[in-house]
Amino acid sequence: MPRNLLYSHLSSHLPHFRTSVTSAKVAVNGVQLHYQQAGEGDHAVLLLPGMLGSGETDFGPQLKSLNKKLFTVVAWDPRGYGHSRPPDRDFPADFFERDAKDAVDLMKALKFKKVSLLGWSDGGITALIAAAKYPSYIHKMVIWGANAYVTDKDSMIYEGIRDVSKWSERTRKPLEALYGCSLTVSPGWNAVA
Repeated sequence: MPRNLLYSHLSSHLPHFRTSVTSAKVAVNGVQLHYQQAGEGDHAVLLLPGMLGSGETDFGPQLKSLNKKLFTVVAWDPRGYGHSRPPDRDFPADFFERDAKDAVDLMKALKFKKVSLLGWSDGGITALIAAAKYPSYIHKMVIWGANAYVTDKDSMIYEGIRDVSKWSERTRKPLEALYGCSLTVSPGWNAVA
């Protein structure tokens, strides 16, 4: 059975995969943070995107497909990314710590007592910091593509990917749709690399 036909068949027979995704903003730590939410399960899961990403671009399939009876899934756009603009993204020395606090405070504002974190790339770093700073609030984590430090080789790689026009169309197009065709990697990223 072709994949899309199988998914259509399963989703019509398994109602726990079919709940709507809501989208909203909430004031957290002086900014309006955008998030998407789906499901009604007791287990709250926050999806943390990587650099330039948003909940929608990095986690669209998970937001739509995780079991909505078991989980309440929240995908956020960190401050300065996606629909959490303005303000534009900046990179103070403690931006990962700031993102970790924003993420935890967002979930508290949404009235979740405890959360699990799924973090990709920069979102993985943010999740690790959140778990270290707020261990009693974090239930479980899945982290991938995160780094604990930046080597000289990493810096060279970062320099090589600054020109967004050289990114694959598959990676670039959703971000251009979100940010506009003038998508660039922020000069503030120098603080990271």
